[in-house]
Amino acid sequence: MISRKGDALTTQTKPFDMNGFLFSRPEQANISCKSFVVTIFGDVISQHGDEVWLGDLIGALEPLGFSERLIRTSVFRLVKDNWLAVTKNGRKSFYQFTPSAHKHYTKAARRIYAATTQHSDGNWLIVLPSFVDEEELPSFKRQLRWLGFSQLASGAYAHPSIDKGSLEETISELELTDSVVVFESKTIDDESTNVLKSLVQQRWQLELLDQDYAEFNQTYQPLIELVAEKQLNDHQAFLLRGLLIHEYRRVLLKDHELPQNMLPDDWQGYLATKIAKKLYAQLARASARYITSQLQNQSGFLPAAAKSFSQRFK
Repeated sequence: MISRKGDALTTQTKPFDMNGFLFSRPEQANISCKSFVVTIFGDVISQHGDEVWLGDLIGALEPLGFSERLIRTSVFRLVKDNWLAVTKNGRKSFYQFTPSAHKHYTKAARRIYAATTQHSDGNWLIVLPSFVDEEELPSFKRQLRWLGFSQLASGAYAHPSIDKGSLEETISELELTDSVVVFESKTIDDESTNVLKSLVQQRWQLELLDQDYAEFNQTYQPLIELVAEKQLNDHQAFLLRGLLIHEYRRVLLKDHELPQNMLPDDWQGYLATKIAKKLYAQLARASARYITSQLQNQSGFLPAAAKSFSQRFK
């Protein structure tokens, strides 16, 4: 907008409407209330005493356009799905991750809050669920996808990393140690590497993933300067942090964490990790003030974050 002051023309930039962004973003990005509640428990509650009063959770999330009824329904469904457990204290209900949900999210968090998604050692983990029962196979495949594995060929799932910890935990938890074959491998020459690159680009839809990262970057990169100028309050910082990590997680968990030599030029995932890391650090202090002064568990306001919080994106 242009206005006249004396004989000079001045350009006025309309202030960014943070409340409008927060309210409209879940609908624009097709974020369900149920999935966002899982993000809040994983990103926030797990780091601040593991438990929160439902009334405070409702008040915290309503500015996103989630009604009280929708939040209650989402929480009840998560209890039914064995993601959340409830404890009654008088007329108040307090919620926390179930042990299985906590383990599940902890493994995902190793990817979400990693300092980098690049792997360049050339080693691949290959999983063959050769003797997994048909009833158990869908659940195992879902767990593999959460860990970053993708189907390379019929019955074979691959991940370009030598980190076996989360995979071993998953196989043990599902009691499949006698049903799954796991081995490490690497291509033997450049020609095989090029064929493998063509195979994964075709099967794993890297172009669509790159577009998802690009959309994330376009949405959140401009907010870095806004947050640096402290143009938001503590509650807004809390909500923006939730949206940031939810959308970053949603794209990242579809990523295959390929080495650089197998990715397209100008891979948008690199920039996405930098944006998430920078903006998350900017929002940490203000969001923590909101968490510890507005959200309660059975003992009072939530405690300060666990030591593990300081290691995120490090």
